[in-house]
Order: sequence, then structure tokens, then C-alpha cells
Amino acid sequence: MIKVGEARKRNRLNGRAAGATVTSSNWCGAALTGSGFTSVVGTWTVPTITLRSGQSSGSISQWVGIDGFSDSALIQGGTLSQLSGGRQSNVAWTEMLPAASRDVSLTVDTGDSITTNVTMTSTTSGTVTIKNNSRGTSIVGTVSGGTRLSASSAEWILEDFESGSSLVAFAGFPASTFTGSAVRSGSSVSPSGSTLIDLVQNSELCSATLSGTTVSLRDS
Repeated sequence: MIKVGEARKRNRLNGRAAGATVTSSNWCGAALTGSGFTSVVGTWTVPTITLRSGQSSGSISQWVGIDGFSDSALIQGGTLSQLSGGRQSNVAWTEMLPAASRDVSLTVDTGDSITTNVTMTSTTSGTVTIKNNSRGTSIVGTVSGGTRLSASSAEWILEDFESGSSLVAFAGFPASTFTGSAVRSGSSVSPSGSTLIDLVQNSELCSATLSGTTVSLRDS
């Protein structure tokens, strides 16, 4: 299994128009842009993933974060799922770029409901709280020392992550959703008005839509 600690989250976006739809080779979801973002929360279900034609293994990562949409800073946390040898494994993780991701000690099973809250505590530090709603367990991770945050975006993302300098095989997934909100300049805001991000490699593999507080993702 490729450990999430070996993966680097890299934002590859074509176009950055707020409220529009852009494409990325590894992100699918929504990014709310502006200024003053200090916290973001999202809830999702860890899906049963499948292999695409020709794949021997496949992975996806689900996360929420602050920054990264239009800059190189990013604080984030979530879950990663990998299917190999007919068995799906899932882990929870935290990260603040440019450091590598770190697995955290939280049991995550396929089908579990996960809520993650990423909060800035300074421009170079923050906390990531990951709760397994299905098990009633949670963990709080502290990240620090990364690239200075600008607090210019909040994201709800399903990702095809990188190991080394290459993208891993992007697994198939059932229709998925994020529900959540962000704190911007002291007020709670929904993902409404976000830029939507579709994941396109040789063809479109994931498309995103938005309705109120729900970001919906569809395997293309």
C-alpha cells in the first residue's frame, strides 16, 4: 500500500474563476474563494471504491482544507482509500505543505461517516480534528511550520494524489457528497458560490455539482 505519508497533494488547476467550473488533473470538488477563511468543515462517507479497466490497484483521497486553490500553501486533513489485491484499506491523515502527509491513529472502515474540521491557529499552524461518526471516535492533530497561509480559500475535495512525482491510479467510486461549511471573517458560510472543479486526465473522471451546503461528486 502507498502510505499517505509518501504522497504530496499538488494543485493542478486550469483556470481559477470564482463561481465557474475549472479542470484539474487530480482535484474534484469545490473551492470557495475570497479572504479571511479560518476554518472549514466537511462530512462524507468513505465509499467502496472499484478498479477501472486495466488497473491492478486504485486509490482516492477525500479531504477539506484551507488555501491551495490559488497559492502553494495548504493545510488539510481527511481520509485515503486504496484497493489492492481485492481488499480495500482506509486511513486518516493530516498535512500542511510543504511537509509530507502523516497518517493518524483513527480507525476508518469502508462505509464510515467522517467529519473533518481544519482550523488555522496562526498563519503557519493549525489543528485538524477528524471524527469517525459511525464509531464515535475522533482525533485532533496539530500541524505547523508550513508555507505561510493566506486564508484565501476553503476546499472540499476528492483527489487523485501523488506518490513521488507521479499520480497514482485513480479508482472508480460511487456517487459521493460533501456537506459542510467554512468560517470566513468570523461568520459561517456555505460552499454556495464556490468554483467547481472537474478532474480530467485523458478524459473526465470526476465531475462536481453544488446545491446549498452539499457538494456532489460523480464518477464520469
